[in-house]
Amino acid sequence: MSQINLTRNIALTTSSQMLTMAASFVVNWFLARYLGTELRGKYVYLFTVNSIVWMLLDLGVSKSIVFSLQHDKANPSKLYSFSLAFFGLSLFLSVGFFHFIGPMLMGQNGYDYIHPVLLALGLYIAVFQIYNRQKFILIGLNYIHDYALNITLPTIAFMLVILPVFWLLPSGYKMEGSYLLNVLILSAACMFFHFRLAKKISFKFLWDWALIFRSYSLGFKAFLSEYMLILMTRLDILILKQLGTFAQLGVYTLAINFLDMINITASMIGIVLLNKFSALNDDAASLQILRKIFIVMIAFDLLCISGMVLIGSPVIKLLYGSNYHEAYYAFLYMIPAIFGLTLGGLFNTFLWSKGFPIFTIIAPTVCAGAKLILAYLLIPKYGMFGAAISSSIVYLLWFFLLLFWYFTTHRDQKISQIIVRKEDISQILDMIRTLKLKAMGRTV
Repeated sequence: MSQINLTRNIALTTSSQMLTMAASFVVNWFLARYLGTELRGKYVYLFTVNSIVWMLLDLGVSKSIVFSLQHDKANPSKLYSFSLAFFGLSLFLSVGFFHFIGPMLMGQNGYDYIHPVLLALGLYIAVFQIYNRQKFILIGLNYIHDYALNITLPTIAFMLVILPVFWLLPSGYKMEGSYLLNVLILSAACMFFHFRLAKKISFKFLWDWALIFRSYSLGFKAFLSEYMLILMTRLDILILKQLGTFAQLGVYTLAINFLDMINITASMIGIVLLNKFSALNDDAASLQILRKIFIVMIAFDLLCISGMVLIGSPVIKLLYGSNYHEAYYAFLYMIPAIFGLTLGGLFNTFLWSKGFPIFTIIAPTVCAGAKLILAYLLIPKYGMFGAAISSSIVYLLWFFLLLFWYFTTHRDQKISQIIVRKEDISQILDMIRTLKLKAMGRTV
């Protein structure tokens, strides 16, 4: 297994994520513009359901893979053998569930979604689960170029396909056709990465019950932690859908999409950090690295927020239409949420690398409960703006709870270790200059 170069890994994954964000922006603009608020709301809701359901099947094993590979030095063929076997089982369970239960679960009298879309949702959930396991095996083995390709390929491929094919879809089934294309492309990408990964690890089907048990024992804590995080970040969407309309959901999820695009960058950096921290047993050294990453993340957050505040309103009107303009004000209410979610996510990753402590489950559970209460109090009165306010309160609460727990239970570490220092900024600037010189050298 190659040596982990944190600077190179973060630079490469961040660059890849920028490409993915650009492609995602184009796709979201295109579908929002030409589907309209109600159909976009129905389209996005399918992905919200996926984000909640796939983790129930995975039970956190995806997150445990990095720890197993870096800390336990597990055999990647054994991990991937189990992942493939479970993919077959999860595919059967997921498609079967949405075939029989989907019409009742997903709409009023089963008419919100046609049956092929429900079956495609079942397929997407199983495929998304194996896609994530492939991704974590790649980063756990430090195959950083393949990991970067894994990040970008599905989104860029979907963008290249949907822009021309959208106009060929039947007029009454634009949303359904777009979703089916998305499912098909992710499935094709997973097939591509299956063969690529199998070749890299010289894959042989090996079964190891002890490793499976270890993966679940580690992963279950990660599952509970991440599942509570998903509920914490998606409860407002579910409640807004329950109390409002798909049209309101379409507008609000545009604001959520802007927040998610920022947070995805933090998540990608977080995965790289999890890989690094899992191989590092020194908390002080980990916090020193984390402090520098905080500086970069805060600068990135401020850059994105400033751009949105300055030009967001006219850009939304121009690109999406006046029907989406309220998404701008919803985003403004979520500015505190951006800092809470990105910084909290990075610090939570640091805690995960210490063996997924139980408080990483307790904190988001408390916050999910708080969001449930706040959403039911604020959404009836303020609509989507109430949902945005609840997010800002809850995400900051989550970050502060994690900080409070760690520094009160680890007396040998001090909160001053994550406070910005002058030398950090100069070191980061030196790192940026070095990366720039290397990039220029490659292009000369």
